Amino acid sequence: MSDIQLDSALFFKRAERIFQAWENPSGDTAELDGLTALQVVLGEPNDDTPAYNKTMSLQLYLLGFEFPSTLMLFTQSPRKITFVCSSSKAKLLKQLQSANGIEVDIQVRSKDEAAAKQVVNDLVLSIGDGKIGSLPKDKPAGKLVDDWNAAVSGSKGGLEVADISTSISAILNEKDGEELKNLITGSKMTATAMQYYFKSKMESIIDRGTVVPHEVFAGLVEEKIGNDDKAVDMKLWNKNPALGNVDFASTEWVYTPIIQSGGKYDLKVTAMSDSSPLKPGVILASLGIRYKSYCTSMSRTFFINPNKKQESYYSALIDARQEALKKLKAGAVVSDVYNEVQQLVESKSGSLGQNFLKSIGFATGIEYRDSAFLLSAKNSRTLKENMVLVLTLGVQELPDPKNKGKTYSLLLSDTVKIGQSGAVVLTEGVTKLSDVVMELEDEEEAESEPEVKAKPKKANGDAKPKSPVKTRTGAGAGRRVLPTKTRGGQRDNVEQTTSEKIKQNQARLHAQRNADGIKKWEKGGKGKDGAQDKVVKRYESYRREEQLPRAVEDRRVYVDEQRQSVVLPINGFAVPFHISTIKNVTKTEESDHIVLRINFQSPGQIAGKKEDMPFEDPDANFIRSASFRSQDQRHMLKVFDAITALKKTATKREAERKELADVIEQEKLVEVKGRHPYVLKNVFPRPAPEGKKTDGNVEIHQNGIRFRPDGPASKIDLLFSNIKHLFFQPSEKELIVIIHVHLKSPIMLGKKKTYDVQFYREVTDMSFDETGGKKRRARYGDEDEIEQEQEDRKRRAELDKQFHDFARRIESAAQAQQYELEVDVPFRELGFSGVPYRSNVLLLPTTNCLIHISEFPFTVITLSDVEIVHLERVQFGLKNFDMVFVTNDFKKAPIHINSIPVVHLDNVKEWLDSCDVPISEGPVNLSWPAIMKTVNDDPLAFYAEGGWEFLTGGGSDAESSESEEGSVFEGDSDDFDDESSSDDESGSDFGDDSDDSGSEDLSDEGEDWDELERKAEKSDNKHREKGGDDSDDDRGKKKKGSRR
Repeated sequence: MSDIQLDSALFFKRAERIFQAWENPSGDTAELDGLTALQVVLGEPNDDTPAYNKTMSLQLYLLGFEFPSTLMLFTQSPRKITFVCSSSKAKLLKQLQSANGIEVDIQVRSKDEAAAKQVVNDLVLSIGDGKIGSLPKDKPAGKLVDDWNAAVSGSKGGLEVADISTSISAILNEKDGEELKNLITGSKMTATAMQYYFKSKMESIIDRGTVVPHEVFAGLVEEKIGNDDKAVDMKLWNKNPALGNVDFASTEWVYTPIIQSGGKYDLKVTAMSDSSPLKPGVILASLGIRYKSYCTSMSRTFFINPNKKQESYYSALIDARQEALKKLKAGAVVSDVYNEVQQLVESKSGSLGQNFLKSIGFATGIEYRDSAFLLSAKNSRTLKENMVLVLTLGVQELPDPKNKGKTYSLLLSDTVKIGQSGAVVLTEGVTKLSDVVMELEDEEEAESEPEVKAKPKKANGDAKPKSPVKTRTGAGAGRRVLPTKTRGGQRDNVEQTTSEKIKQNQARLHAQRNADGIKKWEKGGKGKDGAQDKVVKRYESYRREEQLPRAVEDRRVYVDEQRQSVVLPINGFAVPFHISTIKNVTKTEESDHIVLRINFQSPGQIAGKKEDMPFEDPDANFIRSASFRSQDQRHMLKVFDAITALKKTATKREAERKELADVIEQEKLVEVKGRHPYVLKNVFPRPAPEGKKTDGNVEIHQNGIRFRPDGPASKIDLLFSNIKHLFFQPSEKELIVIIHVHLKSPIMLGKKKTYDVQFYREVTDMSFDETGGKKRRARYGDEDEIEQEQEDRKRRAELDKQFHDFARRIESAAQAQQYELEVDVPFRELGFSGVPYRSNVLLLPTTNCLIHISEFPFTVITLSDVEIVHLERVQFGLKNFDMVFVTNDFKKAPIHINSIPVVHLDNVKEWLDSCDVPISEGPVNLSWPAIMKTVNDDPLAFYAEGGWEFLTGGGSDAESSESEEGSVFEGDSDDFDDESSSDDESGSDFGDDSDDSGSEDLSDEGEDWDELERKAEKSDNKHREKGGDDSDDDRGKKKKGSRR
């Protein structure tokens, strides 16, 4: 408490307001007239005392802090405030020295009971007789309170106690500038949490059908401002630029978020979130944030598939809100405002009028709900400017048209400030009907449920998850098997169909990406290759001259490996240079001499490339190099080797530092107590912690999972807070069954960092020879093979079920700790082959990602992190195409997946479009380093000029210039030209006729498609007989006239 600083100026300013209201009583403060003294006593804290009452509010209003077991006594003539408290509190209160005509007197209660009582008795005697203003409804308790009450009741003058709750309410309700500033900040935080977290999270839960109890959901919302276990979610608060300087240490929830659904609704301020799961229908949400002791609150009603009557009722509530905002102005009487709003609601609908709340809000501030100032028909008090209210419009127990016998409620609440011409909403957002209505397609759910019930198990033991592409496209895939006369005709038809299908959605996605990019970079400042993120490093070889080694007295070049410096003799002085300032060193051997040239780091040396070392002042004068010539060849060669080795070590150390810069140190795993953890036995981790294959058990603990090896290898701990994705891959068409964890930040396993850790088990037993022996002779035929296949199928199903159940347990444990984690299962029917690294592998889409986890190295691409996907080498005649994923973080290199068979082109497009990922395509490979350098140089200008539209444009000039600049075939330009010539000759009948004449000339002069088909097939057969390959690369290397 010694660090507590009281604001004396603010104390006397606000105390002055109390004395002015006392000396000039009128209106709401009329009950102060004739009082001898005002007593404000805060007792000892206990569980029965409300969190914030008027006594505590008055202490916070004046002092900024809570002082339990403290008495404040206000007296007039002269103005005086007397504090009665313990010695420790008296030390703090001594910061308040008498000023502004107000005397401050501090009386210390000693630990001796008799002396403590005497202090209180003397104070009562000094008052004399008359009336004392008090706050009896707060019901303080404690020794100080008992002593004070006994002294007042036993006073000789016969002191009378009067209730001054209304007067204190009136004083506290008129807010000054500092109070309004805190209320506005708290209101923005409340609205941000409602709009950017609760609404989107609620929609996600309802859309996915996840079972989340109300109280668990409330906990997820509550932790966004941080707690003892979790940091503040700055990603959420950064979405509102006005919250850049928020003090989260002074932020807390007024009440635990109140979430209600499923037909049980309570519109009282004392309502709580229960343990029943969130259900579609009508959902009520109330959030309230207290910032620097000042309360704000808002409530909203959300509808899932509402009918017209529910929508009309909500629209009536919005109209009533607008009417209330007009009527709530300075000078208005509260009862008149309530009656007018109630009459408007009743005119809209009789049912709404009958079930309308008896109060439309209350005054708020330090005390959340001021019971002395309710917005009801019984309150005849007058509104004043700068009062802050919680305006609450609610209708309860309306009959539910969808569920007979059940009811629902509507609630719309905001924090508002009273002005001269009306009230201003401080918690604006998520108010319109379109903002609170969510439509779900019930048909898909109804269709999917019978499938799960009828066929709960496949060969792997679990029903396959529904493919997002199949859900969207339905049975349209049948069109892809229609016979056509030509090899290219079938793919052309599919491309045309797919393009038409996704055209409208892709146009929307590209426009949205461009608008979001402009909005993002307008707020984020300039790009210029992220130069603002680079930090100028300062190196200090020696602090003092005495630290220089004695060898420099010889005035020779000296390498100090301990200090990582090179000392050069320049003009008779020993000048040290840190190894980081040296670029390299070269030597030139002459007849009797050897010359060492030391080149230093300086700006502008690397033309056209990104300089790795930033400079504090690039316009300063720099030494480019220094040359030293000596006859002592042995010494100079020794110096050359030492500098080279030192530079190599420094470069290696810096590379390791950069490599491990994003590696995090995880928190400690909290083991589960009171029971044995859930265990998955006999699994192998990948990558192995010590580089050796070892088995062990995976355990689920309180805040993460742990791999405990059977041997001496080290344990692997993965915390829920660092898990980004959790995958389960069954053993269908695989040799292993996998639980795979993809991390948000990498961790160290052994000496290597990794983003991915998986646990797997092989599904096949060890192979053995059955070609001879008794078993072979006794069992003739295929019975043993059939039995073995059945056993293998059964073993696979059991393993899949075991691993899938364990993955679900991990999901449940993470969600119980309020982490958003769901098991993702790949859609094998949507898989396609490609080359993400060096080998051709099968890539599988999931709900949120594109993955390959069967072999190392793993590939996990999160679709929400993708800015755009560009398809390269999409042109007639090529059998493969490439796919490039550009991430939202432009500093990261795009991810390439090469050599995807063109038969998967339409499936890939449909899948990406169904996941709302923008797609573009082009006939050649692009130079992505050059493109990303342009984007990073000035992202705002890039988006202002159209963003990624250059990838989707159809201009031939643009495409040809790109192919000249960035094609991967640039080095083999002659071969590429020959291929083009060859293609032109073989297809000249089509190309020439299409340019000069119409379709009639084509049919008269050109060969028909059947003839071309036969020729092509004959050529392919000849090529295969000679051992050739039909790959695109080989075809690109054919010379003109190579066909025979």
